[in-house]
Amino acid sequence: MTEDYKKKIEAVLFASGKYLEIEKIAEMLNLGSTGIVIKTLEELKKDYSQKDSAIEILQEGNKYRMNIKSNFVPIVKNLMTDTEIDRPVISTLAIIAWKQPILQSKVVKMRGNTAYEHLKLLEEKELISRQRYKLTKILKLTPKFYEYFDTNKDTLTSKLPKDELEENTADSIKKMFGESS
Repeated sequence: MTEDYKKKIEAVLFASGKYLEIEKIAEMLNLGSTGIVIKTLEELKKDYSQKDSAIEILQEGNKYRMNIKSNFVPIVKNLMTDTEIDRPVISTLAIIAWKQPILQSKVVKMRGNTAYEHLKLLEEKELISRQRYKLTKILKLTPKFYEYFDTNKDTLTSKLPKDELEENTADSIKKMFGESS
């Protein structure tokens, strides 16, 4: 019976692609108790850590997710980005990550009117938050952004250039993400 639960929980984590709470997993499997889920997740974590696998099970509090081990991310990073968020949207997100908090009006000035659609998509995916400020909005990254890209604020900040992002650097952002000017 435990092997059956292992396969089901493994399938749920794989299909989800994000952290899931133990209660949510139990609910998806129609289990009245979280005990079997906790026990099975611990067994799965142990199984994956003992295998020489590119996949691992991560735990954050009472949430779990299946993840690609960090040394394999460079191999698949382009696949993940290309299939989930297209390059122009990633380019807009890069500007927000670089300069957050940043005014929406400044992002639109750099990226053009299509940025409004990018921002709507990024907000729907809960990667950014938009808060009204005078006649525009302030854009910031959300905790889900850091989870999605498997990073944290300090790591991200240390990897970003410190120079000022101005309108003319929008072209270099486009080039970095393979967009035509």
